[in-house]
Amino acid sequence: MTDRFLTNGQLEQLTTKQKIEYFSNLKEYCISEYSRKNLGLGYGTVTKIYSKLRHYDYDIRGKSNIPEDGRALFVCNHSNSHDILTAIEIFRKLGFNTSVLVASDDLGSLTRKLFQSCDAVLIDRRDKNSTEKGVYTFSANIINGMPGVIFGEATWNLHPYKRMHQIKIGSAKIGAITETPIIPTLFEYVEVPKICSREKDLYTECIIHFGSPIYIKKEDSLITQTNQIQKILEQMRFQIWSEIGIKKESIEDIDKEMYLNHTYLKKFDGLGYTYDSESESKFLFSKNEKTTQNEFHLDEKGNFVPGITLKEEGKKYIKR
Repeated sequence: MTDRFLTNGQLEQLTTKQKIEYFSNLKEYCISEYSRKNLGLGYGTVTKIYSKLRHYDYDIRGKSNIPEDGRALFVCNHSNSHDILTAIEIFRKLGFNTSVLVASDDLGSLTRKLFQSCDAVLIDRRDKNSTEKGVYTFSANIINGMPGVIFGEATWNLHPYKRMHQIKIGSAKIGAITETPIIPTLFEYVEVPKICSREKDLYTECIIHFGSPIYIKKEDSLITQTNQIQKILEQMRFQIWSEIGIKKESIEDIDKEMYLNHTYLKKFDGLGYTYDSESESKFLFSKNEKTTQNEFHLDEKGNFVPGITLKEEGKKYIKR
């Protein structure tokens, strides 16, 4: 068996015995070739600074679902520039240093160094070799006792009512390699029901819900198991929306002016990061090479339809 990742199709064709052998070999390969010394030099500084920069409180739920030693893969939704720092700070509050799998292809050098100081594993999503090596290193960190955090959608979900984009199969692969539980984890940033002028004013709190552990079965279809994780995360989000009075079932439920205002601020006024919609759209899961809708905008006739709002165009949605 090769120590390299097989394609999804090749994995599906393996026998039960071959799948178990394949993932066992990958686990040993990660331990022997990709284990590293994690120093965690930046955790204290980052959490101290970030706790003063964020303008929302935390509501942490489901802590009993986290293993006592923290050793698990936390598969999270992804919605804004705060997610990585939120993850680092929350796990620090819970008593753990965590390793986050982070896309580096859209980050500046200073941000890269900041995340690396917190034991993040950086990958270039455009480079298959970088992604593969990152998964090996990330898996080794989890095997060696660190909580691992991955944002399964690969980029932000900015859709007006879609609960989540399809998560990638990589989460299930890492669960199979590490033989640790997957904890479906939802970050729900509760947005204020009004037009804002600054991104820092968008949120009243962040609800963080840790779901029940799931163990990946190496012998079963990873595609099917990925879809099961997806369904659980979507159900978790729907439950929170129902609890706090958010109704997002269709486009008719969306306040268009507020959506355009909030989305612009997330993209262009976030914490140290500008979101490139065109570039990021390439990383969304797509079936049959069809474009996955992520944002809505106003077209030239004033219709609210799928599309990207550029920075200069979107300034009109901000009231200074």
